[in-house]
Amino acid sequence: MDSKTRQILCELQDGFKLETRPFKRIANKVGCTEEEVIEIISKCRDEGIIRRIGAAIRPEQIGHAANALVAWDVAEENVDEIGAALAEMREISHCYERECPPGWHYNLFTMIHARSEEELRNIVAGISERFKFNGFKIFRTEKELKKTSMRYFEETQP
Repeated sequence: MDSKTRQILCELQDGFKLETRPFKRIANKVGCTEEEVIEIISKCRDEGIIRRIGAAIRPEQIGHAANALVAWDVAEENVDEIGAALAEMREISHCYERECPPGWHYNLFTMIHARSEEELRNIVAGISERFKFNGFKIFRTEKELKKTSMRYFEETQP
């Protein structure tokens, strides 16, 4: 990865500042044009280095008081199909397959956001009924301990 791309990604990792032309500010800081910044970001997206640029919303601050990690027991041959379907649901923000340690059968994890405990129960029941899982476990969010994005680059890195 060249230095200019690294600098641009370093600027992006902390999110956008509230301004009308964030790419112009980045371009000025990095020493290139706004068009070059957009081109580099597009190339990084095309290469799979970044997935997207979007807003990070705190669910509880917009009325989603019932949030839970739900671990599903999914037959290995169905993980990709079911995972893709769950990832499309608007109530689900994260959907991951995980390797199971011995004695743990839950291999597909989703983060579900609902406005109430009743809505959360209904979402989970609907998903369970639709896909006929072998079982699931619900882990409710009790307290947020961290809400920051991962930092992959420090400005002082070469």
